[in-house]
Amino acid sequence: MHPGKANVVADALSRKSYVNVLQLTFIPAELRAKIEHLNIGFVNHTMGLEIQPTLEQEIRKSQLEDEKLKEIVGNVALEKALGFRIDKDGTLWFGKRICVPEVKTI
Repeated sequence: MHPGKANVVADALSRKSYVNVLQLTFIPAELRAKIEHLNIGFVNHTMGLEIQPTLEQEIRKSQLEDEKLKEIVGNVALEKALGFRIDKDGTLWFGKRICVPEVKTI
């Protein structure tokens, strides 16, 4: 294990998500299972409900703006980027690790 900033993203991605409810409300078990599977976060407002993107979705969006990662994606298409792959959602991976762009907000 490496102390410091190096493990922040890996730790965040490895955490299991749970649905947290501020008040007792009945949510059917099937819906709870789908919510947990999709790793969706909810924020309850008095006027409505907001769905926030997961960390992986934020990383995927940031990958599209990172020049270094865009170059690697082009090389994956040309089969010149050994070890890299793009999944069905368009996310760039190196082996089993997601490629995280250098963005301070992630």
